[in-house]
Amino acid sequence: MMTKNNILFHDWLSEYLKIYLITKRHYSEKTLKAYKQAFNQIRIYFDTTLNIKFVNMNFDNFNKDNIYSFLTYLKNEKGCSINTINLRLSAFKSFLKYCAEEDIELYNYYVKVKSIHRFKGGKNNKLEYLTTDQVKLLLNEPDTKLRIGKRNQFLMIMLYETGIRLDELLNLKLNDIYRFDNRIEIRVLGKGNKVRRIPILEGVVVHLDNYLKQFHDNSKADEYLFYTKHQNLKTKMCPGTVDAILKKYARQIHEKTPDFPLNLHAHMLRHSIAMAMYKNGVPMSYIKDFLGHSNIMTTSIYAYADDEDIRKALEAVKDNFPSNPNRKEKKWKGKEADLLKYCGLE
Repeated sequence: MMTKNNILFHDWLSEYLKIYLITKRHYSEKTLKAYKQAFNQIRIYFDTTLNIKFVNMNFDNFNKDNIYSFLTYLKNEKGCSINTINLRLSAFKSFLKYCAEEDIELYNYYVKVKSIHRFKGGKNNKLEYLTTDQVKLLLNEPDTKLRIGKRNQFLMIMLYETGIRLDELLNLKLNDIYRFDNRIEIRVLGKGNKVRRIPILEGVVVHLDNYLKQFHDNSKADEYLFYTKHQNLKTKMCPGTVDAILKKYARQIHEKTPDFPLNLHAHMLRHSIAMAMYKNGVPMSYIKDFLGHSNIMTTSIYAYADDEDIRKALEAVKDNFPSNPNRKEKKWKGKEADLLKYCGLE
């Protein structure tokens, strides 16, 4: 039997998943799917492990201890990655924060769950890179109405489009930019004093010229392309400044799209352009020269199948499998089915 407390919980969950995340936060379909998956997983856990049916779930049992035990279960029993576990935690915190902001009587539930720290794990050896969609989110995040926003956007564009190492970028000077009749290249001094030239594509040239016009009007040829000012003197930008810029935008995007990595760093953008090139069929030898690797074995880290590649491969052969004649369509029945639909979890 559903109590007033149960109804309150389900009303808030329904409004959160079906209204707030869509109309207020403008979350993407992918993020909505991840949030719904989090709540579906925990409701199944409550049912099978804690013997709490979804129709009976309320704020009293959606508490810190039960949520933490669920996250521990994901880690120890299901073998989920630390990122996945923290995404689930973010979804629950976000929901309870929303409830607390709408009803002060629910604030205590949020405070207790908020105290659950993000899980930490061993170093993940899997290659870290952004998808093309994530790169678009990142490059569109700076407020380009502001001067500093324009600089930050161009800095990230350069990191991604050139695949340049951070120290290589910060060592670039204006006289490292070479203009020809119909093209622009930058001269990069890489590891082992190895010089390579990287072409600047037409779309990037527009950003480059706008940046130079605003930040290097009447600058000397030996000045650094990216700089900070100390006592009105231009000095080479330090790596810590770039890291702070990237982490700032990563946090902002993560709030709207929780699967965006918080640990964004400059080298991840280098990995991202290299992976994009590889996925688009660019020969490994070309990528090697573009990145300035001395050995193609170093470049081979990009030649592996990620989860999306595997999914596409399975989709390509799915029609080869015979259909199951005994397969019956599952149908939810009873109040719980109606409640799942009401909450947006069907």
